[in-house]
Amino acid sequence: MAKSTIISRFATKIIRSMKTRTILAGFCLLFLLSACSKSPKLKIDGEISNADGKMLYFENARIDRIEILDSVKLDENGDFRFKTTLPGAPEFYRLRIEGQLIQLGADSSATINIKADGRNFGQDYVVEGSVVCEQIKSLAISQAKTQANFDSLSALYSRKQLADSAFQKQSDFSLNQHREIAKKIIFANPGSPASYFALFQTIHDYPIFDPYEKEDNRLFSAVATSWQTYYPNSDRGKNMVTLTLQGIKLIRQNRDQSKIVVNEKDKLSYFEVKLPNIYDKETALSSLKGKVILLDFTAYQTKFSPARNLKFRDVYSKFASQGFEIYQISLDTDENLWKTGAANLPWICVRDRSSINSKYLKIYNVQDLPTYFLLDRNGNLVARDEMISDLNKEIMKLL
Repeated sequence: MAKSTIISRFATKIIRSMKTRTILAGFCLLFLLSACSKSPKLKIDGEISNADGKMLYFENARIDRIEILDSVKLDENGDFRFKTTLPGAPEFYRLRIEGQLIQLGADSSATINIKADGRNFGQDYVVEGSVVCEQIKSLAISQAKTQANFDSLSALYSRKQLADSAFQKQSDFSLNQHREIAKKIIFANPGSPASYFALFQTIHDYPIFDPYEKEDNRLFSAVATSWQTYYPNSDRGKNMVTLTLQGIKLIRQNRDQSKIVVNEKDKLSYFEVKLPNIYDKETALSSLKGKVILLDFTAYQTKFSPARNLKFRDVYSKFASQGFEIYQISLDTDENLWKTGAANLPWICVRDRSSINSKYLKIYNVQDLPTYFLLDRNGNLVARDEMISDLNKEIMKLL
C-alpha cells in the first residue's frame, strides 16, 4: 500500500473517530528501559515558575493504572524534589499540574532536572540530565503541534472552506513531519525508551503508527526485538512482541506480506483475559480454546449496543452448536445496567470495572468502541472487525 494512501486513510479515520469515538482519552504512554543495576534510583528535581499554590504530582503510569507516588504544594519559588526506586523491568513516569503533563524517561539510575512555566507546563519546559527525556520532549511537542494543525484543518474542512484534496494534502504533510522525527529516533536506537514512546503516540486517540501496516510494523519489529533481547521477562516486552506478531500474521494473511523479520519462536495466540460475569465468577478467555471465538469490546449504555447485540444473536444462533462462542467484554460504568442487559444474552458476558482504563484496551490496541476480533480454534487472532466484510462467511471458514 502506498505511503500517501496510508496517511490519507489516517486523516479519514481521524475525522470519523472525532465524531464517533466513545472512549479512550488520549493516553500517550511513556516506556522506560533501565540498565541492570541493583536498586537503581530515579531522582527528579527542579523549579516551576508561575505555579504558586498549585499541586505538583509525581506519578507512575503502570500498565493497568496511574499511581500517584508523591506530591508537593508549590510555593512562590516553585522548588520540588522527588525520588523513587526503579523496578527491575522498565517503568514510566510523569509530572502533572492539573491536566498538564511532562513525561519522563530513564535508563537505570538518573537525576533529571526540570525547569518549567506552570502556565504552559506540558510545553514550556527545559530538561537536563537525560538525552532520552530530551527526545521525549521533542516527540511530545511535535505531537501537540501536529494535533493543533489537524484541528485547524478539520475546522476549515467542516465549514467547507477546504476541499477534500487540499485537506488530505496538508494533513498528510503535517503528519509526515512528525513521523519523520519519530522514525529518526527509532532507527537511531530502537531499544531507547523514546523509541517505544514514539510508537504509542496518538492524534485524538488514533495511533500514529499502526502495527497492522507493513511499513509501521517494521518499526514495531525493531523495538520488539530489542525488548525481547534486553527485557525478555517484562510484561510490556511480551505484550510488544505479541502485538508485533499479531500485526505480522494479519499482514501475511491479508496483504500477502511474508518477509518481515522478527523473532517468532512462540506460536502467535491471544492475550489472556480473565474477568467476572454477572454472578461475579471469573471466566478466562483461554477456557474457550478449541472454539472459534468472537472477542468483543463494547458498552451496553451506548446507542449502538441494542442493534449490535441483535445482530450477534442471529450469528450466535447459527453457529453456537458448531463450536462458536462470543466472549463479550463490557466497559460500562453502570453495573446494574450491564447486568440487566447481559442476563438476557446467551453468550459469555463479562465486565471490566476499570472501564476506559482497562488494561485490555491497551493490550489489544482498541481505539474505538465497539471493536471485535475473530480467533480460530487454536487461539490465533485471525482478523479484527474493520478487515471483515462478511462476518458469517469468516466464521464458517474457521469452523
